[in-house]
Amino acid sequence: MRKNKGFSMIELIIVVAIMAILVGFMAPLLIHYIEKTNVSSDIQLADTIRSATAYSIVDAKVKDDPNSQADLAAMAAGPIDISTIATSCVLRDSLEEYTGCSLNQLVTHVRSAHTASTQIMVSTTNEVVTITITDTDATGRKNPTGNPDITVQ
Repeated sequence: MRKNKGFSMIELIIVVAIMAILVGFMAPLLIHYIEKTNVSSDIQLADTIRSATAYSIVDAKVKDDPNSQADLAAMAAGPIDISTIATSCVLRDSLEEYTGCSLNQLVTHVRSAHTASTQIMVSTTNEVVTITITDTDATGRKNPTGNPDITVQ
């Protein structure tokens, strides 16, 4: 008579079934938390851009640069797409230095669900900088349509 050391097929099937139930329960929660993390990352990106813009608009070099004046005036008049700031101005150089990235590539750092038309908009009112990332999912539900934009002041 031989003694079998190990698990029976039924025991292994039960363990696999229990694991499948746990994975089925946890996967949607994990996906939701990952998307919420991506939204938090986008808020941090917007805050970094806001800080860079706030430092740049008070910089004497930017204020004295005639090429930067049009963009500063446009920001004060209303939101502008950050990637449209003139390529040959001190303001753009300053923003790229502070953010560590080309302004044209900033939108590629948006991590939450977003559309092809997503823009990073910047405006200044009484030297209060507002950054808005448009057409993105500020709710963390992987649905950029109809959801509020991410805005940081």
